Amino acid sequence: GDGAEQLIADVKAVADAGADFVVLEMVPADVAANATAEVDIATVGIGAGPDTDAQVLVWHDIAALPADGHRPKFAKQWAEVGADLTAAAASYRREVAEGTFPAAEHCF
Repeated sequence: GDGAEQLIADVKAVADAGADFVVLEMVPADVAANATAEVDIATVGIGAGPDTDAQVLVWHDIAALPADGHRPKFAKQWAEVGADLTAAAASYRREVAEGTFPAAEHCF
């Protein structure tokens, strides 16, 4: 459609202006593939399908940080870091409040 044509024109304009790469975020995969084929500069996809030259995801999205945070559709989650950090912080707070941390082995 018109939006796809405009995006490809914009990517070409960025390349013609001297950019080394362009980021395509939340672009339909077929449009990103077409844009990648149209320019000699690198395309970096964020939720733009597998046919860009490179992929980027934010750590927060791939590791569930924060534990109850929103995950965009294009992000795959490989770990539960947010849940582990939340549990660690709660344990630290509890042990400091109880006086069990720091113990002798944690002191100089």
